[in-house]
Amino acid sequence: MKANRCITALAFWLFFVSCGSVTPVPRYTASEGQEGVVSELKKRKRHGKNLLEVVESYLGVPYQWGGTTRAGMDCSAFTRAIVRETYGIELPRTSKQMFAVGKIVANKNLKPGDIVFFKNTYSGPGVSHVGIFLGDGRFAHASASRGVTITELSHSYFSKRYSGARRVTR
Repeated sequence: MKANRCITALAFWLFFVSCGSVTPVPRYTASEGQEGVVSELKKRKRHGKNLLEVVESYLGVPYQWGGTTRAGMDCSAFTRAIVRETYGIELPRTSKQMFAVGKIVANKNLKPGDIVFFKNTYSGPGVSHVGIFLGDGRFAHASASRGVTITELSHSYFSKRYSGARRVTR
C-alpha cells in the first residue's frame, strides 16, 4: 500500500516537473475571438525565425526519453518545440498521436517543415520516431544516441524504417 502511494506521488511529481517548464502556445483555430492567437502568430513571423534557425538553436540538446526541455528531450518533444516556435502550431505529445494529424504527403512532395515518421525504431513497433524535414533530403530529430541532430533521409537505418510524412497547416 505504501509502495503504491510512493509510486503515485513520484509519477505526479515527474508529471509536474516535466510539464512545468513548457510554455504553452495558444492553439490556433479559425473561430472568432482569437485575436490574441492571430497577433501571436504575426509577431512570430515578424521575428523572422525560420525553420533552420530554430533547429540550429536545438542542435546538441541531449536525448532524454520523456524529456521536454533543452536539458533533455525526446523526438516528439523536439518536433513539437520546432513546430511551435517556427509556425505557432501546437502538436500532440507523442509520435503516434502526431501521425494522425495533418495531411499525408508523398515522399516526392516533401517540403521543409513537413513532419516525417519512422516505424520499428528503438522505441518499439509501429510509428515510434518523428522528426522534421529540412529540405535537400535531410531531417532534424532527437536521436537516442546523438541527441538533437540532422540526418539524411537516405541513411540506411532511417530509409528502411520510413513510414510517411504529414503536413500540418494552420
